[in-house]
Amino acid sequence: MSRVLPFLVAAVLGGAGIAHAEPPPGADAGDGYPVATGRYSSPNDFYWVFFKTPDGRSCGIGPNGGPIGCDAVPMDAPAGANQTVIEAGGVPAAYRHTDVASFTRDVDVLPEGHRLENWGSSCAVGYQGTVTCKGYGHHGFTLSSVYGVLW
Repeated sequence: MSRVLPFLVAAVLGGAGIAHAEPPPGADAGDGYPVATGRYSSPNDFYWVFFKTPDGRSCGIGPNGGPIGCDAVPMDAPAGANQTVIEAGGVPAAYRHTDVASFTRDVDVLPEGHRLENWGSSCAVGYQGTVTCKGYGHHGFTLSSVYGVLW
C-alpha cells in the first residue's frame, strides 16, 4: 500500500483544474488558420477582441497579454468554476468563479478553422468548436464542452 499511495496522490493531483507546464500536442494547430474578419470589437473595451464560438461560448483577448479567457468551462472543471482564464503576466491558465461575465459581448461568431490575434496573444476555433487560446510566457488553454487542458 505504501508503494501505491504516491501514485494515487499523483493521479489525483494531475486532474482537472491544474495547469501543466507544457502545451499539449496540437496546441499550435490554430497558428496556421487564417485570421478572421468580422465584428470582434466592442466600443467600450479599448484594444480588446471578443468572439463567440459556434456553440455559443463567449471569449475575449485583452491587450498586452491578457487577460485572455472564456465565460465557459468544460464538464471536467472544478465545481463552481465558470471561467477559463490566462491572466496577464505570463502565469498558467486556470479555472475560476466570477459573478461578472468578463468576456461576453455582442460580437460575431469566430468560425471553425479561424483565429484572432491581439498584441501577441491568440485564440483559434478548431474542430467541433474547440477553442485554443495562448498568451505570453507560453501559457494557454484548450477548451471544449467536455474537456479542458490548461498550461
